[in-house]
Amino acid sequence: MGRFLVMDVVFYGSSLNYDQGSGNYQELKKITRWDGRQHTLVSKYALRYSMLNDSGIFGENEIAPGNVFIKDTGEKSKGDVFNPKPDVLFSGEILKYPEFDLFGYLVTKSEPTQSRTAPVRISHAVSMTPFYYDSHFNGNHWIAQRALRAGLTTKLEPNLFTVEEHYSYYIYTVVVDVDNVGRFSVFTTKIDDVKTALDNLKTEGENAKKIEEYRTFFESNSKGRKKGKKESAPANSLTLSSKEGKLGIAEVKLEKLRIVPIVDPTGNNKEVKLYEIQFDLGEEARRERVLKLVRAVLNLKRNIKGRQEVLTPKLLILGIYKNKPYDTFKDRIQLLGEFEEEEYIEVEEKEGKIIKRVKRITAGENGTEEYIEEIVESNSEGSNEKTVRVRRKRSVSRKRTVVFEINGTNGNIKQVASKEGLTCYIKKLLFNESKNCGEENENRKNKDGALPEILIFKDPSVEVRIK
Repeated sequence: MGRFLVMDVVFYGSSLNYDQGSGNYQELKKITRWDGRQHTLVSKYALRYSMLNDSGIFGENEIAPGNVFIKDTGEKSKGDVFNPKPDVLFSGEILKYPEFDLFGYLVTKSEPTQSRTAPVRISHAVSMTPFYYDSHFNGNHWIAQRALRAGLTTKLEPNLFTVEEHYSYYIYTVVVDVDNVGRFSVFTTKIDDVKTALDNLKTEGENAKKIEEYRTFFESNSKGRKKGKKESAPANSLTLSSKEGKLGIAEVKLEKLRIVPIVDPTGNNKEVKLYEIQFDLGEEARRERVLKLVRAVLNLKRNIKGRQEVLTPKLLILGIYKNKPYDTFKDRIQLLGEFEEEEYIEVEEKEGKIIKRVKRITAGENGTEEYIEEIVESNSEGSNEKTVRVRRKRSVSRKRTVVFEINGTNGNIKQVASKEGLTCYIKKLLFNESKNCGEENENRKNKDGALPEILIFKDPSVEVRIK
C-alpha cells in the first residue's frame, strides 16, 4: 500500500471563491449539504492555485513558464486548451516543476496521450456554518466624482454592484501518495523520443558506458531500416542508477532511470509497440517536495479582490499511514455552537406572602447565561390591595474561544504545539530521520510501545476536545 500522508485542515476566512454570477451581482460558490442548507465553498482548484502562488513557499523558478505549454485547438475542443508540450516530457524538463509532480498533468498532443495521476488529492473547502445570503451594495463613487469634475460626464453615475460575503470556518482534506511523488512514467511509440531522453541525460562512469552501448544498438537498428529491412525496434531495456555514477537530466538529479520496451504479445516477431521511460528523483527529492507542500498548507494565503486572506490552519489533524488504509477525520470534526436551557420555578407561601422564584440557565459551549426572577405578592393589612414586588437578575459569562470537537479518534494520537514540531515529526515518522523534535514535541512512544500516527496541531485561538 505504501506511505500516505493525510491532512484535515480547518481555517477561517471570508469570501474566498466567487462564481460566475450574473450582471452586477457577484455570487459566492455554494453547495447544498444533506440537511438542505447551503454552504459556501472554496474549490480545490482555487486552493491548489493559492498553494502554488500565494503561500510564498514555491519560488518563481518552480512554476512552469508559459513557453512550456502548447495550445490544443482540435476538433473535439470547444475552446483553446493548454497542455504541457510533449517535448518537455522526453527532455526531462517537466521534472523541474513540482506542480506537475504533485498535481499531475494531461498531454493530448502526444501519441499515445500522456497523463499523470496526481499523487496529491485536494478536496473542496466547505464552510462549517450555513450561508444566510449576507451581501453588501457597492459603487465606485470616487471615480465617478472625479470623472464628473473632469468634464467627462454631466451626471454622477457610478457603477453599482452587489457582493455576497460570508465569514466562516472552512474544512478541507489533502491526501498525499508519498511513494508516487518524484516518480514519472512517460510513454512513446517513437524511437526519436527515446533518443531525445538519452541526448538530454548528464551521466558519468558506468552510466555513460551503458548509454553509449544502448545508443549503438539504436543506430544499428536505424541502418537496418535504411537498407530496406523490416523495421524491428530494439527490445532491450536500459537501467541507470546514481550509484553507478552521475545521473541527471534538465538540471535535475535522478536516482534511477529505466527505458522499458513493451512488446506486442500477439506478434510472432516480438515487435516493440511502445516504450516506457521511468524517471525516479529519489527519496531526498521526494522528502523535500512533500515538506514544501506541507509548509504551503501551514502558510496558506489567498489573494482575492484586492485583499489577502490568511488561511493558515486553526486546526490540523495529520495522519501518517504506512502499508495500511488511510483515514480522514473531515466528517468527524464539529464546530460546537449548541446550547442547553434549564428553567426552575419555585413557589412559596409564607406569612401571607406568595413568593415565586424563576431561575433560567442557558449553558452553551461559548459560555453561560443565568437569569433569576423573584416575584413577591402580599396583601396589605386591613385592605384588599395587593402588592407585587419583582426583582430580576441576569448574569452572563461568555467564552471567546471557538470549540472544535473531534469524534472517533482511534490509534496513537499526539498534540503538537508548533508548526516546526509538526514538520519535524513528518521527517521522523515518514522519512525515518533520527532527530530530536524538541523537548515539548519529543517523539516519545506511547504506553503500548507504538509511535503516534495521528498528530494534532491547533492555533491558540481555538479549543479542541477529543472524544
